Amino acid sequence: MTETKTSNRPRETRSGIIGRPFDRIDGPLKVRGDATYAYENTLEGTAFGYILGAAVAKGRIAEIDTAEAERAPAVLLVMTHRNAPAQPDFGPAVTPTVPEVFTRARPALNSERVRYYDEPVALVVAETFEAARAAAGLIKVRYDEEPGLYDLSGHLADAYAPKRTNAGFETDSVIGDFESAFAAAPVKVDATYRTPFEHHNPMEPHATLAAWSGNELTIHTSAQTLANFRAGVASTLRIPPERVRIMSPFIGGGFGSKLIAHADTILAALAAKVLQRPVKIALTRQQMFANAGHRAEMIQQVRLSTDTDGRLTGIAHDVWSATSSFEEYCEQTAVFARSLYAAPNRVTRHRLVPLDIN
Repeated sequence: MTETKTSNRPRETRSGIIGRPFDRIDGPLKVRGDATYAYENTLEGTAFGYILGAAVAKGRIAEIDTAEAERAPAVLLVMTHRNAPAQPDFGPAVTPTVPEVFTRARPALNSERVRYYDEPVALVVAETFEAARAAAGLIKVRYDEEPGLYDLSGHLADAYAPKRTNAGFETDSVIGDFESAFAAAPVKVDATYRTPFEHHNPMEPHATLAAWSGNELTIHTSAQTLANFRAGVASTLRIPPERVRIMSPFIGGGFGSKLIAHADTILAALAAKVLQRPVKIALTRQQMFANAGHRAEMIQQVRLSTDTDGRLTGIAHDVWSATSSFEEYCEQTAVFARSLYAAPNRVTRHRLVPLDIN
């Protein structure tokens, strides 16, 4: 008998990849320590920025005194909402073909309002990082603090249905009649799960080196998606995307937090424009918790019904998720319950609760 050759054996794949070990292209560079990450880039004349964050979680800046910081050694610029270049408020995006949640304008230092704890209220740029950080400690800020909303469980009455979830999925889905199936089922499960805020804190913090050449902006940063960064920066600075160049050959971890441009990128670009020299900014490890996004706190109720043989007759997945009071985002949490399990009666729902968080 002649053996029939199949095309799905690892040794016979066209590419010869499956079943064979391969080195990552960037593996040797990372192992040897030769990979250049965002903050390790340098250009002639590079200045260093340090961000000062708000000491309250909601309110407004009643007074900010930067005089002493401006007189500090090696300081080149102290930027606040009073002298920062004009920017649009959050959204809309200049590239509508890319999801707006990733590409909308994300201004920094554009208002006296404080919308979340550690939101940037000032940027100090100096000849060295140490000088910038020391000068930032000399800035005096007086706040008119306001009560805020921070507890998801305590504000479920404020929940609303967003128009869409992340990635454009429908907010709700209904197939069959779940409530009738659940009421009639001999076996039922009704469980509620609570998960806290989860912060992605990669080994490499968010960092940016920005430099202008005329009207052209080059940004060395740590970006998971170059198109998102480019569109987000262009939206915020009100310039055409083709005038923005994003350089990100290596990423020291991202976990979703580097899908969009954050304050380090926007402020580095603004300061570089004002000073007409390259500016480098990195978030500190502490600043990463408030200024690099996070996975939202959630409450999830899952209800299952089966017949006596254990076959699913109904699935209901309801999700209540925290979102920012000024920038809506809805994780597509319940979407997977729509397709992973077979049941004739299914319902999924997403609801958002606005809180005073980033």
